[in-house]
Amino acid sequence: MRLSRTALAFTVCLTAPFVLAGKNTGVGPNGVALPSSPAFSNDGVSVDMFNIVRAETAKYFAEETILSGGNRFRHERNGIPLDNITVIRSNFDAIYSYAVYDISGGLSISIPNYDLYQTVQVFDENHKTIAVVYPGESVDLKQSDVDYGEHVYLFMRTQPRTYDEKGMVEMRKRQDLVKVAAGSSKPYVSEVKYEPETFNKLRMHLLTTGVKTAVIHKGFVDDLYDIQFPHYQMVNLGGWGGLPAKHAFYFVVTPGDEASKRGECSSVTFEAPELQYDRSGFWSLTMYDELGWVVTDKFNTNSSKATANADGSYTLHFNCGDGYINNLEVTDNWNALFRNYLPTSVENIMEYQQNFVTKHKVVKLK
Repeated sequence: MRLSRTALAFTVCLTAPFVLAGKNTGVGPNGVALPSSPAFSNDGVSVDMFNIVRAETAKYFAEETILSGGNRFRHERNGIPLDNITVIRSNFDAIYSYAVYDISGGLSISIPNYDLYQTVQVFDENHKTIAVVYPGESVDLKQSDVDYGEHVYLFMRTQPRTYDEKGMVEMRKRQDLVKVAAGSSKPYVSEVKYEPETFNKLRMHLLTTGVKTAVIHKGFVDDLYDIQFPHYQMVNLGGWGGLPAKHAFYFVVTPGDEASKRGECSSVTFEAPELQYDRSGFWSLTMYDELGWVVTDKFNTNSSKATANADGSYTLHFNCGDGYINNLEVTDNWNALFRNYLPTSVENIMEYQQNFVTKHKVVKLK
């Protein structure tokens, strides 16, 4: 198992950046903002509930501009490295690609048709999703589609067919076949420099309270009129880069008794959710520590990897050992994110969530 980095983050977050590709990105352990970020400054604007989402997006827009230079994708070719995770509650079922594009001169995106899940999500500095592009689709976007700034973040998710080298080679080719064309190429510069101390303090507060109280589908929006305080802030700080509910429905799974909470051998059995499996929809469950970071080795499963029971249901075990079906590893005070890609409807998946959290508790194995 990997030890939690949570305690470490409190002691080094103001001085120790993560270095990617030999570059100081201004993002520290567990995603804290450092004064070295181009979007932050010790004498910058104080961060509160009204600007913290913009500050979070500015942090990642600036980081990606440092890493890729802008107007180009930076692809994860083998998945996210577990020793250098900067995006909270990362998903490991699809391989990520990242980009910051100038939209002021227009932007076009196209994905070739394919039989596996792949999307390009486009959102602005308010974390408003303005487009989600699927295989076989193209979209043309313009400056008026965003509510703030001249740049957008492109977050691509590409599902491998298999996780061996053959499957990863196929996945990389699909990443490279996605076409993006921009009419302008000005590099991203945050219009505001934010003060890191107030940002990190409020961010930590939202992370620790949001896992228990946030309603996730109220946080990820494609229309600013749908924003609901404080869900908008808690959700976008706790799961930055998430999709609106009609594209992906997320809900948190927590221990159902004190033994499970302590990490003792536990289990849960549930029915598969209603998803658009014919469009390569799928479900996944990823285990995190109390603050939303991966800290164990066997930390996730999904509808492609998990072994079903004879009746089609699924039983997952937690810290029970390799002799148990679908066994995952958890730490004390763990939580998990249940992702449901391409639900048949928001109403159906909300009903499924309610049924899951009330009737399917993760409890100590008898």
